[in-house]
Amino acid sequence: MSEAPQHKNCRLCGRRKAASDFVTSKGKDSSACATCRRKKAAQHVKNYYRRLSPDKRHELTHKRRAESYGVAHVAYSRTAILERWRYACCYCGEYATHLDHVQPLSKGGADVESNIVPACQHCNLSKGAKTLAEWAETFGPANPTIGFPF
Repeated sequence: MSEAPQHKNCRLCGRRKAASDFVTSKGKDSSACATCRRKKAAQHVKNYYRRLSPDKRHELTHKRRAESYGVAHVAYSRTAILERWRYACCYCGEYATHLDHVQPLSKGGADVESNIVPACQHCNLSKGAKTLAEWAETFGPANPTIGFPF
């Protein structure tokens, strides 16, 4: 009876590694080391998402986020929301590249179209996970020079 080899060469990176690095999670032998298998799997996922349309990629990402917060998710089109608002930020009117949850997912807001508005990068990132009331408190006292002349 022959003993199992203590080292093997990886077919992907060519490095000589311990034989234990060549056993998969299912207990099967592999010709690639664990590091290379992980890199290959990550590249496969990256390529899969790269081939998806932006709306589909967005839908899958937000579905996963909604599930992690335990809130409802209903599929919606990112492009349709931005086009409906003519790519204008609903908070300041600048060019919108982000979508914002009016009621944040972390505060129980649903991932549905009625809770989503377009926002520019500055507004969305400054609002973060705050409600509109919490966000408004960060503005400080109203500027007396802005507003109606009376």
